[in-house]
Formats: sequence, structure tokens, C-alpha cells
Amino acid sequence: MTLIKVCMLAVAGIAATAIIKQWKSDFLPLVRLGILLLLGTVLLTLSSPLFSYVRALTQYSGSTAHAELLFKALGIALLAQISADVCRECGESSLATGVELTGKIEILLLCLPMIGELLKIAEELLSIGGAS
Repeated sequence: MTLIKVCMLAVAGIAATAIIKQWKSDFLPLVRLGILLLLGTVLLTLSSPLFSYVRALTQYSGSTAHAELLFKALGIALLAQISADVCRECGESSLATGVELTGKIEILLLCLPMIGELLKIAEELLSIGGAS
């Protein structure tokens, strides 16, 4: 049911931007930004039960560091994608590509300690397997 409301909000936003484009196109970016902020607020409201459920699962399993890393990477990816989409909408596709590349490098840098841990575990497993 919430999806229908979000779709109706998006269609109403498209209608509003079409009307404002004919009336006063100077306000168009502000209207689009307002609609995006409203949709983002709805998205965060919908996501809060998901975050609390995942947080409860990670506390139960004891691997909060990996979940924290996952949420940070997800936040970086979403922020980079939204920023790149705004840049593309403004006609700056090269800037959008730079933002996306920066986000990917940031996620890679964030995951380097985990990759190091995985390599240590693989080395330990290989040394155990080789001793038999």
C-alpha cells in the first residue's frame, strides 16, 4: 500500500514540475529537490524497521563490525548514486562519473581491513590443511 502512495507522490511531483516549468522555470530545481527530500524522508521512514531488525540480528550473532561496515558501504553507495544522478540531471555527466568513481574507491578503502582479515583466515586454513 505504501508503494502506491510513493508512486502517487512521484506522479504528483512530475505534474507539479510540468506546471512550474511552464509558469516559472527558475523554481524548477527547488521543486525537484523538495520532492526528492520528501521521497527520501518516506524511504527512511520505511527503512527504519529494516535497520532495527538487522541491528537485532547482528547483536544476536555477535558480528556487529561486519554489519556496521555493510551499512557504511551502503550509505556511501547511496550517497554517491544520488549525487551522481543530480549531477547528470544538471548536465554534468563527467562530474557524475567522478562522484561515482570516488564512491567506489571509498567503499574499497573501507573494505580493505576486512580483506586483510579474510586473507589471514585463508592463510591459517592453508597452513592447517598443509600440516595434515
